[in-house]
Amino acid sequence: MNVLDTRYRYGAVSRAIHWSMAVLLVLMLGTEWLAELVGMSEREAMALHKSVGVLLLGLLVFRLLWRRVNHGRLEAHVHWQWAARLGHWALYAAMLLIPVSGLLVALGSGHGVELFGLPLIAPGAEIEWLEEAAEETHEVLANLLWLLIGGHVLASLAHQFWLRDHTLKRMA
Repeated sequence: MNVLDTRYRYGAVSRAIHWSMAVLLVLMLGTEWLAELVGMSEREAMALHKSVGVLLLGLLVFRLLWRRVNHGRLEAHVHWQWAARLGHWALYAAMLLIPVSGLLVALGSGHGVELFGLPLIAPGAEIEWLEEAAEETHEVLANLLWLLIGGHVLASLAHQFWLRDHTLKRMA
């Protein structure tokens, strides 16, 4: 098992990061549904939402660093290279801006931020304008992320079944 990507397959680290983030993003974006399904209180659901968001931000930073170390081994299909780059950078931007706007919501609300009960940012004074602006931004970006994820899934299916380049096998 290769740790680094090869020309034909993503390495173990890239695959682990990708699928961990995929599961956590679905959990994050579906927190409200999950909370209703398992009977969580709104406070418990928000604590989970914030903690998973902080975890995702950390994973994204690691993913971007890993990409710098491990970039360029797999080549995108030549006709679609620009679309692949644009799509990936849009995903990265959304995955960065969403937790940043979420942190700003938490700061504006005065609640602070915890990671599974461990305090990271202490509660402070409420800043209403910051909370409102960041909350609106956070929601718009989350909706955009759903669209980007859908596009990412459709592109991977197009690679697999239209271009027949075994993209799903390379990431499995």
